[in-house]
Amino acid sequence: MPSTKIRTLEEKDFSELADFLREGLHYPPEIWQRRFDMWWKNNPWMDPSIPFGWVIEDEKSEIVGFMGNIPVKYQIKGRDDIAATGTSLYVRPSVRGVISLQLILAFARQKNIKLLLNTTANKTATQIFSKLGFSDIDVPFNNLEYWYIRDYGQMCDLYIQTNITSHSLLPLRKVSVAPIKLISPFVRWFKDKRTFKLQPNHYKCSLCTDCDDSFTELWKNSRTKNATTLCRDAETLKWIYFSKAVAEKRYVIKCIDTQNDKLVGYFVFDIAGSEKDIKTMQLKDAYIPQFEEEIVLSLIAFSMDMAKIHNVAASVFWPIDQKMDEILKKRIKIKRKHKLTYLYKFLNENDELDLEGHEDHEFIPSYIDPDRGAL
Repeated sequence: MPSTKIRTLEEKDFSELADFLREGLHYPPEIWQRRFDMWWKNNPWMDPSIPFGWVIEDEKSEIVGFMGNIPVKYQIKGRDDIAATGTSLYVRPSVRGVISLQLILAFARQKNIKLLLNTTANKTATQIFSKLGFSDIDVPFNNLEYWYIRDYGQMCDLYIQTNITSHSLLPLRKVSVAPIKLISPFVRWFKDKRTFKLQPNHYKCSLCTDCDDSFTELWKNSRTKNATTLCRDAETLKWIYFSKAVAEKRYVIKCIDTQNDKLVGYFVFDIAGSEKDIKTMQLKDAYIPQFEEEIVLSLIAFSMDMAKIHNVAASVFWPIDQKMDEILKKRIKIKRKHKLTYLYKFLNENDELDLEGHEDHEFIPSYIDPDRGAL
């Protein structure tokens, strides 16, 4: 076995690390540099006591393994603190094995952190995390996604490229592509015309380019006592929603109650394109603390209009709870089971926070934790 050692990542390593990650995770170095800026340089919750991550070096002092560590502000068992998200675990195949475990152990045993999160979809790593005491939680709600298809021809192409599994009525076979592409423009025109229209109400949606204090106020007024959840204050949301690493794909739709000019909820979408420029619009975050059907319908209607503007082939929604699931089920017929990895573990529990007891503690997962949000 080659001689290796593990150490913490330093800023001087970023250039070499970007080249190394291109080798295994296939994004160009400039994309990784933008992510490093988001994860660490521009992270409002970065602290000198928290490592950027860990690298494995070989006998030539070259990086052959990496796992990142992204701090994020969380409400942990009712109090504001810092969680850390593991990201982009990759080890060169020639040195895998126990070396990969060293990176995971370094992440799992770090100090100055109350909560660890991992959302990387790696089956082997998931098994190791589970053995280290990490718990899994269902994300999204009921493990369901709803697909609103605008262009069936493009979605057939996308299915062939990516093997998307969806409703049995969605054409899956290559032989169907030609006739479906022929009629798809007419179906798209009809769907765009009949996109459900709302009765006049006092909710108004719009795109926003920043998170102001109204976002903090909405969250603070709706905090759940003793819950563990992402802190949705303006500073945290600005960082996650509007960092340069995601600026080209992320759109925030806010819903205002025009009766009092108050923010009542928001959706966050990413518009992603495939190699053939087939675009899908994917719901990445949803926050509606005082749930009303009219708020959800207003946000969905606005997102449908946005899908037309950007000419996306499909919009992907997921429910935040049973009420939203019922709304989506009535209006979007194509759905699929879609379980996402969401592992968590509380650390350093022998402190005053955990001695007080939390019988009514609730863990509320965030679909847009930094790992998944940035990647």
